[in-house]
Parts: sequence; C-alpha cells; structure tokens
Amino acid sequence: MAISGKGGSVYIGSNKVSEISQWSIDCEADNIETTNFDSNGWKEFIAGLKEWKGSFEGNFNPSDTNGQRALITAWQNGQTVSLELRIDATKKLAGTAYVNFSIEMPVDDKGTFKCDFQGTGALTVTLT
Repeated sequence: MAISGKGGSVYIGSNKVSEISQWSIDCEADNIETTNFDSNGWKEFIAGLKEWKGSFEGNFNPSDTNGQRALITAWQNGQTVSLELRIDATKKLAGTAYVNFSIEMPVDDKGTFKCDFQGTGALTVTLT
C-alpha cells in the first residue's frame, strides 16, 4: 500500500526543523568478495560495512533557531547532530550525523535551505 509523504518531518533531537518539504536517505553496504578456487565458477561475497547519508530541503527560515540555525551552528563547529527523519508520528529513521548546508536566494523565487548529511554509526529504523 502506498503512503503519502505529507506526514513527513525532520527533527534535530526533540526540535522540529521548520518548513522542510522533502527528505531522502540512501543506505548502502559493502559486499566483500571472497571468491576462491572452491567457488565453482561463481563469485561469493560476505557482508561488509554499512553507511547512510541523504538530504532534506525546504523554505529558508533564518528565525528557526532550534532547527535550521542549529544545523548551521553544528556545521560551523564540526559537531554531529541527533537526526530523525520521520515518515509519520510513529515511523522514523534516526541516528547521529554530520551536516553540510546550502542556502539559495534567487531573485525571482523563494529562498531555500538544503542540508546534506552523512551518518556516523548505526541507523535505527522504526517502521511500526
């Protein structure tokens, strides 16, 4: 069953980042090749390291001190943030991440805020 993205949100700790309109996350894992002479002509692999990264964006809101400005401050100080990507009130993906950000101010459109993140450590997935 498909679901709508309208219930989504982004949090830093317990603080909602304001005016975010979309987020995405990419979860990857290394596959380590273990092929040998006994593999009967087939490549073999074992699970390696995992990582997660992604981005979110929306309207730029410089007065969002506990959200957008907190992300900028974390970047300035080289600090991680406790990041939570919510699908709805109970479904979420959470972990600790480093952030990079960009702000765009076009003359003929609204200002936008974009944040890229790189997870450090485990990602907790709650889909119930």
